[in-house]
Amino acid sequence: MIDEELKKAIIANKEVLENIDKRMHRIEKKFIWGTIFGYIKFFIIVSPLIFAAIYFTPILKDYVKIFEPVINTFRSSTGQILNPDNPQGGNTLEGAMLESFCEPDAREAMVRQLCK
Repeated sequence: MIDEELKKAIIANKEVLENIDKRMHRIEKKFIWGTIFGYIKFFIIVSPLIFAAIYFTPILKDYVKIFEPVINTFRSSTGQILNPDNPQGGNTLEGAMLESFCEPDAREAMVRQLCK
C-alpha cells in the first residue's frame, strides 16, 4: 500500500517537474530573445549618433570657426562687465563684435559657409 502511494507521488512529482521544465525553457527563450533585441535596439539608437558625430564634425568645425571671434568677444566683455576696474580699454560690446567680424579668417570662413 505504501509502495502504490509512493509510486503515485513519484509520478505526480515527475509530471510537475516536466511542466516546470517546459515553462523554464519558455522563460529562457524569452530572456535570450529579449537580450538579442536589446542589443539590436542599442545598435539602432547608437549607430546613427556615431555616424552623425563622424559626418557632422567637419561641418561643425566651420561654424565654430566662424563664431569663435564672437564667442571670444563675449568672454572678454563678460570679464569687463564683471570686473569694471579692468584697464583693457573702453571698447563697447558692439564695437568688439564688429571688430571680430572684420578679421579676415573669420570673414573668409563665413563667406565660404554661407555661399555654398
